[in-house]
Amino acid sequence: MFAALLRFYLRRIFIMTISKQILLAAILFVFQAPVWAQCGTDEYMEELRNTDSAYAKMYERIMNNEVPSYIEYSEVNKKATRIIPVVFHVIHAYGEENISKEQIEDQLRIINEDFQRLNPDTVKTRSQFKSRAVDMDIEFRLARRDPLGRCTEGITRTYSPLTDGGDEAVKGLIRWDYKKYLNIWVIRRIERGGFNGGTVLGYAVFPDQTDAQRDGIVIRADRVGSIGTAVSEGRTLTHEIGHWLGLYHTFQGGCTNTVAWTDRVGDTPPVDGPSYGCPTGNNTCSNDNPDEVDMVENYMDYANDNCMNAFTQGQKNRVDYFFYTTGDRASNISASTLSSTGVNTNPSCGPIADFHVEDLNTIICQGTGTIHFMDYSYNGEIEEREWIFEGGTPSVSTFENPAVQYTTSGLYSVTLIVKNSDGADTMVRQKFITVLPATAERKAPFGEDFEDANSTIGWQLDESNGDGWVINDNEGFNSPTCVEADIDQSTPNNSRYSLIMPPVDISGHGSPVNITFRHAYARRLSTTTEVMIIQVSEDCGETWTTIKGLSASNGLASVQGNIPGWTPTSSSDWGYQSVNIDQYSTSTNLMVKFDVISKQGNSVFLDDINIGQFGLSVEPTALQNKVSLYPNPAQNELTVELNIDVQDAQVQLRDLSGRLLLQQEIGQGQNIINTSDLSEGMYIVEIKVQDYIWSQKLIINE
Repeated sequence: MFAALLRFYLRRIFIMTISKQILLAAILFVFQAPVWAQCGTDEYMEELRNTDSAYAKMYERIMNNEVPSYIEYSEVNKKATRIIPVVFHVIHAYGEENISKEQIEDQLRIINEDFQRLNPDTVKTRSQFKSRAVDMDIEFRLARRDPLGRCTEGITRTYSPLTDGGDEAVKGLIRWDYKKYLNIWVIRRIERGGFNGGTVLGYAVFPDQTDAQRDGIVIRADRVGSIGTAVSEGRTLTHEIGHWLGLYHTFQGGCTNTVAWTDRVGDTPPVDGPSYGCPTGNNTCSNDNPDEVDMVENYMDYANDNCMNAFTQGQKNRVDYFFYTTGDRASNISASTLSSTGVNTNPSCGPIADFHVEDLNTIICQGTGTIHFMDYSYNGEIEEREWIFEGGTPSVSTFENPAVQYTTSGLYSVTLIVKNSDGADTMVRQKFITVLPATAERKAPFGEDFEDANSTIGWQLDESNGDGWVINDNEGFNSPTCVEADIDQSTPNNSRYSLIMPPVDISGHGSPVNITFRHAYARRLSTTTEVMIIQVSEDCGETWTTIKGLSASNGLASVQGNIPGWTPTSSSDWGYQSVNIDQYSTSTNLMVKFDVISKQGNSVFLDDINIGQFGLSVEPTALQNKVSLYPNPAQNELTVELNIDVQDAQVQLRDLSGRLLLQQEIGQGQNIINTSDLSEGMYIVEIKVQDYIWSQKLIINE
């Protein structure tokens, strides 16, 4: 009773205005659909309506003025199969999402079978629908010439962390002319969720609602084809291409009889909501005449891949309209397009060099392991290859995936040259391999306040497309400079950016030993928070152990409130953290990593990062206001003033690597320290009084 009443009221709401069409679909999803995988096209269109006023106006115009019938176009190009040039843009981070050419070719086979009704499961089309199931007269071919006329296999490969939930942002990495090519972006994960919270497998742009920046299809890599890393039978792309060609979901509008609010196809029975699984007995709408069961085998429903098997004549008629002379997909099948994209030719291409290491870890300790290189070259068969490994053993190789050892610390380049009879290409990765000494050169205490221009030498700052870790010269704690994980509302959600300190030998420091740092952060919205994870490694980054996690609710936020675009403006905006790492006190090669995970909020700022007993900018309470150091900056001498009566006090001065340069006993009152032998730069001064240590940065200006 409740469900029937709910549907009644929902339909009343729905028919009040055409503009609420997709909103109704969202409500129906919430109440009827389990949290399963789905298409994200409707949600994407709704998002554009809410964020792009020009698109919203275009959408309303289309909804009110779209040609109501397409039967007159069913004769267009009837005698010829329409050929559509396709390019797959594989966006990857050298993981499983970097799918093979064979997997892409398998997907091409599947969509061609489905759109030409050559699929082997046509026998599953039920008898009442067999006469409607048709060959769409469409063939998809991989492009053989790119927009510049160069030879291509119709596959591009682009490295980017955006593969993990970058969604729309990946279209800005690479796109080909949408009036000629069907652009398909393959990524590891789609971040946007469906209206019911389900996992989105792909989404597309309708032909009459597109432009050069948006057009095309985004699809998960594990839904491409049926081999390799695929987890299904390749019908996700069939479904999304249906949208790209102008088809709506068969359940569009539910059980309404108003044609303008449905899928605009007369021979697909109305469906009250998306079909999951393969519910061949379902008849969710009884207002159609004659009353028919749901056509769950239609590619534009949500049934399982092995349940889908047919398009209808009505759907073909609708697609034909968009291929008409003035239609939105007419240029994709024109003679000039077929000629310029080379789809009627089959050239062999020169290869494009590409490589990485098997486990993506390019940092090792000297003499402790082997790096396995992987040849990811593409675009043509490789007849010759040559690797050049600076500092490695072997130094050269012709193997496809060679193993190389490094015995001397340093930064080393790697070169790969690939050739065939049609061309050659070379990739050089400068300073690609980092080989660290078994015992770190830097000793604890070691700290960094990022004031020196060369302060980040030896650090690793992960940055991509303007997001991630950068030096900030305006927002520091006690000075202008700090490091910032640059994040805003356009940063891809769940993107992870790493800041890695150079290795430090803490074995001679003694206990206690802490990682201390200043941090500044404020939420953008109350519903989300960036996350910072602190990890350590003792094996040159091969494995990492998490020692602390921070979010706005447990210490990351240094100011309260929700402030879009917030940045710190004074030292009071900064928080302080100290993490004890006594369990690693014998480590001779400790690395520390700060990972920040984006939630499309605000930047996270760090300063005064230190490994030692106390932080660079921390005064132990017992010595607070009892020790002073001046002048700072200093030149030839430094005054340490001790306002406490003690017997055993000592001053030590170290460089930033932790090397002890000066040690002197001091007493109550003013103590003069000769610094004339010190070169210009940054130093750490430690005052040891009984069981307490006071530390401060010192600048020497010659």
